[in-house]
Amino acid sequence: MGTDPDLRTPIVFCEIHPPDDFPLLFYREPKAPDMNLTVEDLDLEAIASTSLFWMTGTGLSDEPSRSATLTALEQRSEGITVFDMDYRPMLWESETEAGRWYREALRHATVAVGNQEEVEVAVGTRDPSEASAALLDLGLELAIVKQGPEGVLARTSEGVAEAPPIEVEIVNGLGAGDAFGGALCHGLLSGWDAERLIRYANAAGAIVASRLACADDMPTRDEVEDLLQRSAGV
Repeated sequence: MGTDPDLRTPIVFCEIHPPDDFPLLFYREPKAPDMNLTVEDLDLEAIASTSLFWMTGTGLSDEPSRSATLTALEQRSEGITVFDMDYRPMLWESETEAGRWYREALRHATVAVGNQEEVEVAVGTRDPSEASAALLDLGLELAIVKQGPEGVLARTSEGVAEAPPIEVEIVNGLGAGDAFGGALCHGLLSGWDAERLIRYANAAGAIVASRLACADDMPTRDEVEDLLQRSAGV
């Protein structure tokens, strides 16, 4: 963790309009401290050697964070490198610019994760099957497209896997993506196949979406496994 000597920690307000409308209002002026991350701030040896490295599209939206993020990616020659597209239009000058830098980052990743809007920014189509195939054409090993109420699709060189939606009462969508990502990392490090991976991550996201808070409401492994069993009728 690092701190900026001058800039304040940003705040964000989330409106809650279930089941699928949770607009965010960011206060990041004059600039968010995470956008001031420089190459000198990075432990390049640790980045190169870690088993799993996760980065987001937000880090590409401004300098010097963009150069630092790309430098970090260039250190990765082995292990799992995940690009969470995390597209937030208010942080970019244009969708075209975002797509340019997304494709640059994807050259260094082994796994890509995004919803339909985010994959469209990267490869020009929001169709899950077409977008996942286009992502693999960029050199990825695993492409994951989140489809909200339609579930999740994953593609590898071996084919396509799908996780059906899990019915829960939506309370707040904020944090569901973080739960999905954390569970995804657990599955990737455990060496799971694509179907098990996205079913588990999808269940973790569904649990957080059914709760009011975000970080304080992340599920345990037992809670995820229990939901998977109940949703399968076991």
